[in-house]
Amino acid sequence: MSLSNRNKQIQQLLTIFTVLLFIITSTAKASNIDSLASHLTLDQKIGQLIFGITNNYNKSLKNLGRENQLGALLFDEYCQPSLHTYFKNLNQLPNKLPVLLGVYNQKGIKCFDKKYQYLPDNYNLGAIKSNAFAFNSYKGIADACRHHQIDFYVAESLSINPEKDNSYGFGEDGGNTLSKNHAAVKGLNQLGVQAGTSLRYLKNIGDYTFREINILKGLVRDSIQYIYPTDILFEAPIFDTSVTTFLKDSLQYNGVIVTGNLSAGNNAAVTVENAINALTSGHDMIALSGFYQEVIDGIKVAIKKGTLTEEDINTKVNKVLYLKKKAHLEEVEEQHTDYIAIANETFEKSVTILHNLDSIIPLSSLNQKDYQVISIGLKGTQDDFSDMMHKFIDYDYHRIENSSFSTAQVNLLLESCENKDLVIINIVCHQNSSKHRFGVSYATEQLIEQLQEKTKVIVALHGKPAGLKYLSDSRNTIINYSTEKEAQEATAQLIAGTISANATLPVQISSKYKIHQGDKLKSIGRLGYASPAFVGLDQKVLHHLVDSIALNAIEMEATPGCQVVIAKDGKIVFEKAYGYFTYEKEKPVTNETIYDIASITKVASTTQAMMMLDYHDSVNVNQHLKYYLPETDTTNKANIRLIQFLTHTAPLRGGYYFWGHVYDKETKKYDPTYISAYKKKGFNVEITPNLYATDSIKDCMWKWLLDAPISTRRRYTKDVYRYWYSDLGYYFLQRTIEKITQQPINEFMESHVYQPLGTRTLGYLPLKRGIKSSMIPPTEMDINYRQSLMKGIVHDPSAGLMGGVGGHAGVFSNAHDLAILMQMNLQKGYYSGHQYFDEATLNKYNRQPYKRFKNRRGLGWDKPPLRGDEGNTSPLAPKSTFGHTGFTGTCAWVDPDNNIVYIFLSNRVYPTARNNKLAKENIRENIQGAIYEAMIDDSK
Repeated sequence: MSLSNRNKQIQQLLTIFTVLLFIITSTAKASNIDSLASHLTLDQKIGQLIFGITNNYNKSLKNLGRENQLGALLFDEYCQPSLHTYFKNLNQLPNKLPVLLGVYNQKGIKCFDKKYQYLPDNYNLGAIKSNAFAFNSYKGIADACRHHQIDFYVAESLSINPEKDNSYGFGEDGGNTLSKNHAAVKGLNQLGVQAGTSLRYLKNIGDYTFREINILKGLVRDSIQYIYPTDILFEAPIFDTSVTTFLKDSLQYNGVIVTGNLSAGNNAAVTVENAINALTSGHDMIALSGFYQEVIDGIKVAIKKGTLTEEDINTKVNKVLYLKKKAHLEEVEEQHTDYIAIANETFEKSVTILHNLDSIIPLSSLNQKDYQVISIGLKGTQDDFSDMMHKFIDYDYHRIENSSFSTAQVNLLLESCENKDLVIINIVCHQNSSKHRFGVSYATEQLIEQLQEKTKVIVALHGKPAGLKYLSDSRNTIINYSTEKEAQEATAQLIAGTISANATLPVQISSKYKIHQGDKLKSIGRLGYASPAFVGLDQKVLHHLVDSIALNAIEMEATPGCQVVIAKDGKIVFEKAYGYFTYEKEKPVTNETIYDIASITKVASTTQAMMMLDYHDSVNVNQHLKYYLPETDTTNKANIRLIQFLTHTAPLRGGYYFWGHVYDKETKKYDPTYISAYKKKGFNVEITPNLYATDSIKDCMWKWLLDAPISTRRRYTKDVYRYWYSDLGYYFLQRTIEKITQQPINEFMESHVYQPLGTRTLGYLPLKRGIKSSMIPPTEMDINYRQSLMKGIVHDPSAGLMGGVGGHAGVFSNAHDLAILMQMNLQKGYYSGHQYFDEATLNKYNRQPYKRFKNRRGLGWDKPPLRGDEGNTSPLAPKSTFGHTGFTGTCAWVDPDNNIVYIFLSNRVYPTARNNKLAKENIRENIQGAIYEAMIDDSK
């Protein structure tokens, strides 16, 4: 038997053992409840009907629990975590009847679990057509309940009526509400958590609408277990007999009917009277936040008087005991839900575009317009919306803490936004009442109206949709129905074009904002953000492995610092910076740090240009060099085909040191014919700030290259020589591209690729593009040629001699922007709504034409190793992977099988390129391998 099969059998046996142990334990607990129940005194039986509300009588609640005189306990947002811990421990004791523990909405969970991640609810779920999201959210809530040993969950969202301030649970559409309720209750029940809801308090069953009755029927069919009335001022929240009779007789409801809190605002005598009235009118449990003993004593007196019978009490107690046994019999294993993944996906799906009259959603350009972002109503919270927007665009920013602000501020904003191409207004509605206009103030309304007369405006509302009634003049309106971080981030990503929009408004607000209203919008393929679990990666495994490998690399001084970006399924799921610019640890690396990507330039520039030209039939890789560059016709390079340069099969030397023509290593002197220590007439090509080359240096280098001898390596065919990695082929390719495009390659790539992609750091000559030197770590102290530290200046000496622009080196970038370029290639040439090339072109360049000659290379692209080849990828990377590495300690890989982009950037050559630990220890490869180790196997 193989080891893997043996392990599988062991795992199966362990699973069977766990299930049997669970059945035995659960049965024992249920039997223990029956045994304890058979010996209950009358006081204890009455106590089982008490539905405790945590308040200032926590000591009394503890006493009731110890004495088996408490049926259930509900925790809300004002609970005391210590009380939850007390009852959780009490329920483990064998001689105590367990107390049913419940929470009121997700705020109840948050009360004793500060790290709890709120999951989408209410309108967010109602806005999405699919019911799967309601199921997943509530299953996630159930998992959190199980983790904290909570037996039931009271969800206001399972609303069957319009409540105050236009709050409708999942929405106004009856069919949608029924299906969302069903999915939500199913999600709770799947993990053994009982469901409860509130019912609008009305005098008589005839006062309820047909819609309310219909939805109530659906909830009963879904086996909801707890129903209680909503709070009402100046009246005891007790259902009329007509309501309780309808529930039990007409709907065959077999759960418990609970009163509202009878202690609130009442004295002991009134509370006791109301409790007795509630039990006689058909309620099963009495919600109390105080006067517990007085109620127990009062009910005993009522039994003596004959107002109530002990048989009535026993019937109600049996219902409560059934729920207690059911809670223990339905205990299931925790699911370890990734709450952020559920939140990410659901908030993305619920973003609703209500108007896009100016057709400006999504943004057509990320870096060619002047933007302003204004966030209103933050109330001291983090501005998650603007933080996410900053990942896509640069903008001027204005933050307003309160929902209301002065006319002077309005005028100031109007003045500052006057010349902006677009203003994005983020309204965070923490206000939940009509009194405060749901967070949309008169000032906000005025600002939007007047701004739209000057420029384009997008309004993003986060909170209850009732605030929309004050945005009737907004031309471009988006709503996400929550103020949660993930909701605001999802809205920003929609504006940036990374996600699609399919949601619709679940309620009727006005004639401008109607139920079911919502524009459909397709993503334009920009790279977005999500959690690892969103794309099927184990976040703990991924972070642990990547962190440990990267930090170990820095500790062993394989590199002073690095950046790692991992994207899967169109989402960046890992973006992190490590270490410092140098070993002196003076400046830490951030995600904005810009690195010299070295030979990744071959695929980030030259190969991209070749694929674009090929796509437009402007170049043919099988054509001879002389066809494009007639001046090569009389040289030994004339009949080399372009494909040979791309696959490193041309008869070229591995390296050709142009500096030998301009610099004497022995005397350490520069030839004044070519090099000057300062900028002067005829010497304008900047090598370093203290070194300039003649304006004709590129032509000189071209002549030296054409005059150079060819290699005498082994030849497989007339055209194909043995694979030999060489930068020299990219000089010929660069010259060809520049001849066809009539542009320097840096200018062509900037205008045709880097700018349209929306990148901010990717490109040649960073210092000349306005990037500060302080953003760029140094590479090597070049003591061989340039006699200075390379910082913001291309590391490659030959590219440096050309002024920093080469087909093989010269591009700088941060990991984020390089990931965007690689994502475009993963998407077969499509990005930001633009087709740079097509799938056929990518496949043509990603193939391995000379694999039979033990050459792993594609056309420009590097590939995983062949058998017996060392290669540059993890052994776990599939054969379809393509990308490249760079001499400075960089790599960029695309895995089309798993939709993965992986970027690693560093300056391992600082202070000297002799440090080769990064390669020897397989740091880049090991981090790539960590991605595959973190993949969640859904088959398990």
